Amino acid sequence: MVITVFLLTCVINGDTVTGVLGQATWLVIAVIVLRVVQLVAPHLPQPRVKPVTDV
Repeated sequence: MVITVFLLTCVINGDTVTGVLGQATWLVIAVIVLRVVQLVAPHLPQPRVKPVTDV
């Protein structure tokens, strides 16, 4: 049933199944990269900034 609705939606919108799957692939890749960055970010060293003092 879900596959039929998916194919019907593609036909109505004029998209090809290959195009839709290609977009879905890029979406999955983007989500994976975002998740990896979120997991790695806390382990990166934080820059040490000296406070500015007026002379």
